[in-house]
Amino acid sequence: MFVERNVFHLKFGQARPAVAMWKEYLEKAHRENNNIHVRLLTDLSGRGYALVLEQIFNTYAEMEPSACALVNRSDWKEFYQQFVPYCESSERTLYKLQISF
Repeated sequence: MFVERNVFHLKFGQARPAVAMWKEYLEKAHRENNNIHVRLLTDLSGRGYALVLEQIFNTYAEMEPSACALVNRSDWKEFYQQFVPYCESSERTLYKLQISF
């Protein structure tokens, strides 16, 4: 199993609308394709105003953007362009899951 972790550092005061936007989009995406497995987290400590999106994949190949069910949705580009103005920066990290209980 593999985990892709995207951390979006949001502009001051933009967390509430950004989180609402992601929740709505992810709930819709999951209703339409229950093979989309994601976690949406927000910070309780640290730098502040961070939104974290984690996706879980069975194979490394599935993490490739051309194979990712979430970013290959027909409404992805429009959604993402609406989200970008809320961000200051972002980072993407890939992990290989070694063990999970």
